[in-house]
Amino acid sequence: MTYPEVTVTLPATARHVFIARQPIFDTKRERIAYELLYRADREATQATGPTTSTMCGDTALHALLSIGLDRLTTGTTAFVNITREHLLGELYKIFDPAAVVLEILETVDGDPAVVDACRRAVDDGYRLALDDYDGRASLEPLLEFVSIVKLDVLGRCAADLAPIVARLSARGLMVLAERVETAEMLQACDAMGCVLFQGYVFSRPETLAGRAVHVQHATMFSIMALLNEPHATEAALEDAFRSHPSLSLSLLRIVNAASFGGRSVDSIPYAIRLIGREALSRWLLIMLVATVGAQSPVAHEAVIAALVRGRFCEQVTVHTGSGDPDARFLVGLLSRMDALLGLPMAEVLERLPVSDEVREALLHGTGPHAPVLHLANAYEQAAWQTVEADDAVATALRAELASVYADAARWAGERMASAG
Repeated sequence: MTYPEVTVTLPATARHVFIARQPIFDTKRERIAYELLYRADREATQATGPTTSTMCGDTALHALLSIGLDRLTTGTTAFVNITREHLLGELYKIFDPAAVVLEILETVDGDPAVVDACRRAVDDGYRLALDDYDGRASLEPLLEFVSIVKLDVLGRCAADLAPIVARLSARGLMVLAERVETAEMLQACDAMGCVLFQGYVFSRPETLAGRAVHVQHATMFSIMALLNEPHATEAALEDAFRSHPSLSLSLLRIVNAASFGGRSVDSIPYAIRLIGREALSRWLLIMLVATVGAQSPVAHEAVIAALVRGRFCEQVTVHTGSGDPDARFLVGLLSRMDALLGLPMAEVLERLPVSDEVREALLHGTGPHAPVLHLANAYEQAAWQTVEADDAVATALRAELASVYADAARWAGERMASAG
């Protein structure tokens, strides 16, 4: 059984990207979904190379932008692998709930944070599956939230599998038998009560190619700046997208893909409203990390430093109760952009529609946002005398700064891992 290769024509300067898809069938042997799998190149037969988080992030990104979810799945459901970091960071929200099943990897346990994240995902309309279920006790809390459980049946006998299938089916869960390689095992899985099937007996994973969409880094920061600007209008967002054709193309392709129900969209404003600012911000973060942080260790660290500083400035503002936390996050984030983009700050800000107060803090170290930025800089440089003497933070908060900074670093690491 073979399926036609899907390609998409994009600028010749873009690099090739690859995603494999393997069909999933029901008891009538009708294809009801595809699982999307990372591939480093056209010849690869399994997912190898980068970290699991990177593979999942790249697959999600290229499924939406470089190849197109609608072309990968031909209108059926996509099973998308998701790590613990992606789940906690809610980066799956770049997908329409109706278009995907979030397949929680076998490395994820049902700790309280994961359970809460699963509850949020289900409340938002997403369907969850457990990959490579092995019956360990730490997965028991997750069975309340998943609708599909995948069992690896390769090399296992029916006598061992049947009680597991019966127990899961009794809970109303759909059991998917994966790595079904022979007709005999397919028949046995049918008899046990499995209702979904995946494996070489039907088809080996097929690798599809596309070209990665390249988006200018400054463009992404420009849109991120607008999304974090409390008074930014839809008209300003529309103008920002219209000024960058490649980003506009990516935006429209996301909305026109099956991930958003295959709805026909022919205008930038409607696309922005349909996606929503929160989901758009997550998508841009994935784009940023995929195109900037992966370029080199230096770029990766610059992205982390920007996120840490932004979060630190935001949380200090929250603790003091003085100032706009969103604006302070933006100031902290942008304060590292000169290093990240390799441009003087004045040139960076020429491209960003930020407020005069944000501009003053970044260019001249003046204005209402400057003291918190000065504090962040002193803390990062371990200039403790400056920190102790700083008027930007109350005496009662100074003892908490280490915790605030540690939380900011943890938050940035989670976002990077989720977007990677």
